[in-house]
This record gives sequence, structure tokens and C-alpha cells, in this order.
Amino acid sequence: MPSVHAEIYIPASPEKVYRLAKDLEGLKPYLKDVETLRVLSQEGTRTRTEWVGVAMGKKVRWIEEEEWDDQNLRNRFYSPEGDFDRYEGSWVFLKEGEGTRVVLDLEYALTIPIFGGLLQKLVQKLMQENSEALLRGLKERVERE
Repeated sequence: MPSVHAEIYIPASPEKVYRLAKDLEGLKPYLKDVETLRVLSQEGTRTRTEWVGVAMGKKVRWIEEEEWDDQNLRNRFYSPEGDFDRYEGSWVFLKEGEGTRVVLDLEYALTIPIFGGLLQKLVQKLMQENSEALLRGLKERVERE
């Protein structure tokens, strides 16, 4: 199963970084392949979002469930419906020196007919690039605030 791992150091407290990461819609401008990112509901520590991405001219849609662990500064997410056969992962916000190390891990399976075996490597590259862009965008938001 394809997986993505990305991490970044952000010179701010884990609490601040975590708080800004929870504002998912605020991260949308940093995701060039995401056409739509909309919060459908927020109840307690759970957030439900709708995503539409564009890969190689084709739209990929999914619903994402976020489970935020405010005490341990962690997040677990998964997609219960949409174009991904499997989509799940986690964010961890670790204190490192005077700042925070954010670690994002994702496993996915996507079997849309247009994404044949030859294109799976390109999809993997796009998933990695978008994960890294998300973390860079989070860093930029934290530094601006």
C-alpha cells in the first residue's frame, strides 16, 4: 500500500502549531491540487470535511473524518467515503527545542480506472508533494500569526 511521510520543524510552540493545524480550511490556499476543502461539521474533537482534488485533470473526491487529541497534540484522520479505497493517517506535534516537529503519515489506495499501474508513481509523487506543501503552508501560517 502506498504511503507518504513528511515532516517539518516550525519555530513555535506545539500548542500554537496544533491550534492552527486544526483550522483545515485555512490551509487550503497552500494546497495547489485541492480545488475544494470545506468543513461539513465540527463536534467536540471531531471534524468532518469534504475534499475535491485534481490529479492529471481528473477530480478525486473524498470525505475526511478528523479525530483531534487536544491533550496529546495528535490527530488521526481517515476517509469513510469517496474515491479512495483507503485513506488514513496521522499528524503528531512534538516539542523539539524551542519549537515543534510536525510529522504527517498517510497510507492510501486509489484505484480509479484512469490511474492505471503506470500512473501510480505519479499519484504517489503528487500525494507526497501535497503533504509537504501542507506542512510548508502550516509553517507559513504559524510564522505570520
